[in-house]
Amino acid sequence: MFKKMNHRSSRRGALTVEVAICLPLLLTTLFAFYELSRANMIRHAVESAAYEGARTGILPGATQESIEESVSFVLGSVGVRDFSVDVTPDTIEFDTERIRVDVAIPFRGNTSIPRFFVGDPTFRARCELGRETL
Repeated sequence: MFKKMNHRSSRRGALTVEVAICLPLLLTTLFAFYELSRANMIRHAVESAAYEGARTGILPGATQESIEESVSFVLGSVGVRDFSVDVTPDTIEFDTERIRVDVAIPFRGNTSIPRFFVGDPTFRARCELGRETL
């Protein structure tokens, strides 16, 4: 009359429910760790790029293009796609005493999170160094 149920077959539905609840939580946590790590990497890269740009700018014969190329190289090595560089002064002369490099990276353009989840944080760094003279 009654069929004897196997213990494994009675647990099959419970396992499916457990996976359906836990897997999205696990994947969300892993994805959040990845994005936080990426944000930290971008924060460090913006500081390094501003410093490297300023170091390039203090050398004799430096141009604004060489500074932007140096910043672009550092940020390109970590996969940053969208950034802006501001070099002060606009024209680097032989008697320019100080070089200031400002770098801004909008996080929104460098993340895989959909835009409606992220506000509009921008990572910024500034480095100012004195020029080397001959």
